[in-house]
Amino acid sequence: MNFRLFGIDVEVQASFWFTTVLLGINFVDLSRGPAGLLPLAVWALVVLVSVLVHELGHALAIRRHRIQPEITLYLMGGVTRWQQVLPLRRIDHILISLAGPFAGFAFASLFFGLDYWLDHHAPAQVAARIPAIGRFALDVLIYVNWYWGLMNLLPVLPLDGGHVLEQALGPRRVRLVAGVSMLAGFAVVLYALSVQPRNLFLAVMFGMLAFQSLRRLQTLGPGDTEEDPRPRAPMPDVEPALPGELLSLLLRARQAVADEDLGRARSLVQEIFSYEQRTGEPLPPRGRREAFEVLGWVALAADHVDEAAQRVAEARKLGEVDPALMGAVHFAKRELSAARRVLEAARASGDDRKEIVGPLVQILIEQGEIARASAIAYDIVDSLSEDDARKMAKLAFDGRAFDWSARLSEAVFERQKSAEDAYEAARAHAQDGAYERALDMLRKAVEAGFSDRGRVWSDKALEALRARSGLEAVVPRP
Repeated sequence: MNFRLFGIDVEVQASFWFTTVLLGINFVDLSRGPAGLLPLAVWALVVLVSVLVHELGHALAIRRHRIQPEITLYLMGGVTRWQQVLPLRRIDHILISLAGPFAGFAFASLFFGLDYWLDHHAPAQVAARIPAIGRFALDVLIYVNWYWGLMNLLPVLPLDGGHVLEQALGPRRVRLVAGVSMLAGFAVVLYALSVQPRNLFLAVMFGMLAFQSLRRLQTLGPGDTEEDPRPRAPMPDVEPALPGELLSLLLRARQAVADEDLGRARSLVQEIFSYEQRTGEPLPPRGRREAFEVLGWVALAADHVDEAAQRVAEARKLGEVDPALMGAVHFAKRELSAARRVLEAARASGDDRKEIVGPLVQILIEQGEIARASAIAYDIVDSLSEDDARKMAKLAFDGRAFDWSARLSEAVFERQKSAEDAYEAARAHAQDGAYERALDMLRKAVEAGFSDRGRVWSDKALEALRARSGLEAVVPRP
């Protein structure tokens, strides 16, 4: 089942219905004949609507960042996916994770209010007219949205509560996250087996999640961290003209910002400002300016945009400010035109840092200039991760910038030799009218292991290619 809801693509897989029916089988009363299946149908409809509301909470929170999400309902519930060039901040991920359960809570509250009104305030004749199946639907709506929502907030990966814990603790504490997730999962298992009647489904589900966290914990070394995908405060080279102590303090302050240790960063900046008092030597303007820049990054990391703008203004009085910081402040204030001017000027001067190019690409995407954004991404494709390059290729394809989509997919293929990347490049070339190049990339996809002939001969993106000779020699008809 595929449809669009509020402009969001939704896919409902067959496994979703299987699990839903399995969970609701207790509601079937075969002694009543066909009517005994009605509660199961109501249960399935309630679960469908409730899971959709939950995932729409995530999806609408994502769309606030001008990112288009997709929803899939499958075996154990649902998942909301999205494509982006720049990762979101940790606080954004936390709010997106919380939006799902709280959408369910809000939805359930409406029906709880109706249920309370029917029980305590509705005229007797109105309450009497509500059929039993209607009250059953009401009770199930409240139960599913409240109970499942609360369960989803438990700090167990990959539930929403586990993702909130993961983002709150940060990439440097992945072992702690895995440990908490494992312990919380096993605690739920013990609870499910100790209460009467025992909830075997709950015990099995959380047992599986707990073992997943245990395996993750076992694969992580004591010092392992996960790379933080968010853009970090840049660390440009500091000229050696600065005194050694100041150089050390500035580098340590920048590293503290990168590590999100904002208190330590502020403390190190205070040491910089007290340099003259401690040593009797004047604090060089460059040292003071870069200290203000560090405070600007600290303010941005804490989401204090006005304070960051003030720090930039103070730094500008002392010399030229890092354009990445200026662009980041304008971007945070949604001054996109100003941010674009600063970032484009920096890039024109040869500054291709991710902190320059990443926000510039995001701005161009928001302003609908997909082709230009794709061209810039292709210029620095060697410094992009494979996932970021693939995301940009998909955005280019969706924005009809087929030539750049093909180039990006080819660049990733040259790195990974993945058949799927070659196939995506062929699709983009076919849409761009470069049929010979499309056939060549299909040939490379086959050589790399691509074997889904049915997909090739049914893919709308390759429709024009199927009308030309040569395709069957590369991919025979299924």
